[in-house]
Amino acid sequence: MKSVLSAHSGHRDSTENTMLFSWDTEPEHGKLTFDCTPSAAGILVVRISGDIDVTTVPLFGSHLDEAVNERRPFVLDLSHVQFFCASALSVLEIIAGRARRLGLPWAVTGNTAVRRPLTAMKMDAVVPYSTSLDEACRLVAEGLPTHGISA
Repeated sequence: MKSVLSAHSGHRDSTENTMLFSWDTEPEHGKLTFDCTPSAAGILVVRISGDIDVTTVPLFGSHLDEAVNERRPFVLDLSHVQFFCASALSVLEIIAGRARRLGLPWAVTGNTAVRRPLTAMKMDAVVPYSTSLDEACRLVAEGLPTHGISA
């Protein structure tokens, strides 16, 4: 399995739309790409593309853990995920619990490959899902306290 983590260090202006971190993983049976950039509102947008299957779900979980550890509101953009296995639902459930305990507003957006298993398993009540990236960012922004977020 080949995995590359590239993190950009140093001070960044939060108003810039620059990548914070990125992963490109090539397991034996597919490719999974992660990147994280701040939106104009300062919300982290974690974009994942490729297949989330039994070979990539552990990495999916560990990289989502790292995103939550940033302790900033975030949107998980799964719009470019072609396959989303049932095991990934457990990862989202764990992330939902961690985000709730930390008081982190978050949302998921994605295509039919993601929406179908979420709604079929009735997890759309636990995992905040939106049909578009703009709508997901708006939902997360509405969940932010008016006095700002502490680090």
